[in-house]
Formats: sequence, C-alpha cells, structure tokens
Amino acid sequence: MGGGVCISQSVKIPREPKQGEFDKVIRRLRENPNARVVILFANEDDIRRLLHAAKKANQTGHFIWVGSDSWGSKISPVVHQEEMAEGAVTILPKRQSIRGFDRYFISRTLENNRRNIWFAEFWENNFSCKLSRHAVKKGSGLKKCTNQERIGKDSNYEQEGKVQFVIDAVYAMAHALHHMHQELCPGKVGLCAKMDPINGTHLLRNIRRLNFAAELIKPVSVRQDAARCAGPCGGRWSSAGCPMVSV
Repeated sequence: MGGGVCISQSVKIPREPKQGEFDKVIRRLRENPNARVVILFANEDDIRRLLHAAKKANQTGHFIWVGSDSWGSKISPVVHQEEMAEGAVTILPKRQSIRGFDRYFISRTLENNRRNIWFAEFWENNFSCKLSRHAVKKGSGLKKCTNQERIGKDSNYEQEGKVQFVIDAVYAMAHALHHMHQELCPGKVGLCAKMDPINGTHLLRNIRRLNFAAELIKPVSVRQDAARCAGPCGGRWSSAGCPMVSV
C-alpha cells in the first residue's frame, strides 16, 4: 500500500469458527513480530473471542487493535479482558440518541406491543423471568413475569447505537418511493402498472438523489452523508476509569 503503510497479511475468520480457530489466528498474527497493528472487521462476538485468544497467548499489550463500527463503543467484547483492549482505537458513525424513540420504547408493554412477535422473548430475557409458570424450573433463579415490569425502571436500558440510522433509512426509502409514485403514477392511488413490479434500478436512482429534512435529527442528503462516512467519530479504549475516550 502507499503512504508508507504495508499489510503484513490478511486473515479471515470463518463464518462458523471451530474450537481453536482464534488461537490459530493469533499465531498467524504473531508470525511477523514487527506487524503489531491489527485492523478488525468482525462482529462483536468474534472480537471478544479474538481478544480472549490473545490473552491466552500472553499477548497483552503486544497488538494495537483498530476496530470498525461493529466494535465502536460496545462494552461486551472487552468484559473481563479489559487489559487486552487497552489503547485500542475504534470508530463508529457520528450519531445521537433519539429522545422520541426512548419515550416510545420504555412505554412498551406486553399489552400494547402485541404486534411485535419477538417482544415476549425480549421481555423474558430483559427481566429474567418466564411468561409461563410451567417454564419456571426449580433452582433456575427465574421467576414468573408479572406483566407489571417496566423497561428502564426494572431493568437497564440504553438506546441501541444505530437507531438513528434505521430511522434515516426508513425515511429515505419512503421518500424515494413517494417520488417514484409521483413520477410514474401521477394522480393515482396505490401502485400503477409502471410500479408493479418496482424497478430496483429506478428506486436506487431516486434514493441517491434524495435530500430531505430528517424529522428528528438533521437534514439528510444521501450523497453528502455517504461522503461524510469517511470521517466518523473515533474512540480509544482505556481499562482504567471510563472505558471509552473520544478522540
């Protein structure tokens, strides 16, 4: 590569890694002791297992990890092995919490959110309880759900980091389809023959030329926002005190 940077090697993590696979990855990364910077494009579970393998190999402080947004500011990859992530640099898209989403989500209950087929499972996991008395096994430490539990009050709650981008994506798709409908089906309600089926290339073209005001966050321009991804927020991990330091 240019800019005085060279890549020692590229190592792939299998989709379904077998036992010992991450130990093998660490051994390969150690083949060139001068190549210490490791750029990670991996999911958080694989990152956690890779850090654990490095810890087993007594490589604390040897590697300098650079993590993609799949690591970002997440704590889960470094729990109980914080020293392995000391000095790691991670990136994530610039974002902010959506207060309206928080108000909506913490107001969800088993009664008012029946349309979400996964919500009951989330409820059981979130409150460590079971909706069915028969599912509560003796000695399991689980209790029967009372349906009176409340998100954020009876459990920890933190907004998932990519909520903002899901909202933007939904708005982008809706605006693009609206523009297509105005162009291809003027004055008609519902789909017309020109939009049945929808032409994917035409839809993509409409998405790419979007420029709309996102209701909750900021103006959205697909082209400008794509360019802005080249300059995301970053953070550096510290095992002492606050784990994530913005840079």
